[in-house]
Amino acid sequence: MKVEDVMTKKVITLKSNQTIAEAVGKLAENGISGAPVLDDDDKVVGMVTEKDILKALKTRSKSVEMVYPSLSMLSVAFVQKNIIKETLEAFTEIASSKISDIMEKNVLYAEKGTALAMVVETMTKRDVNRVPVMDSGKLIGIVSRADVIKGLAKGMAQNNKH
Repeated sequence: MKVEDVMTKKVITLKSNQTIAEAVGKLAENGISGAPVLDDDDKVVGMVTEKDILKALKTRSKSVEMVYPSLSMLSVAFVQKNIIKETLEAFTEIASSKISDIMEKNVLYAEKGTALAMVVETMTKRDVNRVPVMDSGKLIGIVSRADVIKGLAKGMAQNNKH
């Protein structure tokens, strides 16, 4: 079985100059958890996933507060406190940032004709959920873990018919 046998041909993509808010909207609207990022020449330059967006959320911040009474009468003591911000507040801070600021730039991809077994092994080793499929530098599809499972089920069904 080859990678193109199970890939999704209609690929939802993002542009590197889009904002994180736009990426969140597009991922949610299409019910997907990640997408390849293209530059203005439609070359794959990155991958953005829900994980990247959640990592970018800064839900913790630190503040320094004076503590009374001080242990020493001559100095004031300061203590660092961790404050947990609301998720929406944290998202508002990053929403207008560019996708290129948080995307994974080292994209694992498969060339058309690659054995599916090799792709699955690499996905598992690198803990990757989706792999763009390329044909001479052009994006022609994407393989997700769900695509692999569907492909295996289809392959089993075909084998049972024989």
